[in-house]
Amino acid sequence: MHRSIPVRSETGDLTGGHPYAAVGNGPRALVVLPGLGDAMFTGVYPPFAGWALAPYFARYLDEYRVYLCSRPRGLPSGYDATRAADDHARSIEAVAESSEAVDVIGVSMGGLIGQSLARRRPDLVDRLVLANSACRLDEDARSDARELERYAREHDWASIRSKLAVDMFSDGRAITYPPMIRTIGRALLPRPAEPADVWRSLEMILGYDGCDRLDDIDQPALVFGGERDPYFTARLARETAAELPNGDLELVPGAKHGAFHERKRTFDATVRSFLDR
Repeated sequence: MHRSIPVRSETGDLTGGHPYAAVGNGPRALVVLPGLGDAMFTGVYPPFAGWALAPYFARYLDEYRVYLCSRPRGLPSGYDATRAADDHARSIEAVAESSEAVDVIGVSMGGLIGQSLARRRPDLVDRLVLANSACRLDEDARSDARELERYAREHDWASIRSKLAVDMFSDGRAITYPPMIRTIGRALLPRPAEPADVWRSLEMILGYDGCDRLDDIDQPALVFGGERDPYFTARLARETAAELPNGDLELVPGAKHGAFHERKRTFDATVRSFLDR
């Protein structure tokens, strides 16, 4: 009689103090680099976090062990994508068996880090997915990012989350989430372990421009975004995919900055097809 193998799950810290949660039994490693929201919690994944993530990453678990790799708490002043990529490289080496390359999904800010990682450590990155990310922030979105930075310096986490909800979702959540965040969310949602990590992350996003270095990324790369993304716009997504030597593009009509989550079936089907080629 065939006996199913329990899904492996673990949490902890990788080299350099990178908190992580992992789930899956697959032979390949898939590393997910999260966006700005990563700075807005304690940085400690509870023991059950991996199992809690299993349904979210179910589309990948037959082939992959998925690692959600956070950034360390207490980011230094001047933190940039180069520093982030070098730090993540050391943490990824701890999960890649024998120096085997891993596949990487970089979400928003994580996509900026993923680009730098692919350039600096081509031996470590096999395939790269840029989820609601591009080679830089859209010029028209810089004022929005500075507004978020101001909220961060004022420790106004509810305003950050409310604005992001509006900018991420194209459905009713853009309307219902902000009042919930500003009321019961103030008591229930986590607070950053290190408030400065939030504005230093935003400084990194504002300072990043890799558009003239895309041809240094030789790995197959997929740019996945929303047609209405206000931060990494459809125009930038198209330009990024076009300048990548092995770039593919998938834009979801009507979707905004949360297309990777709001249109998850489309995202998972597109990404899995890309990774399996």
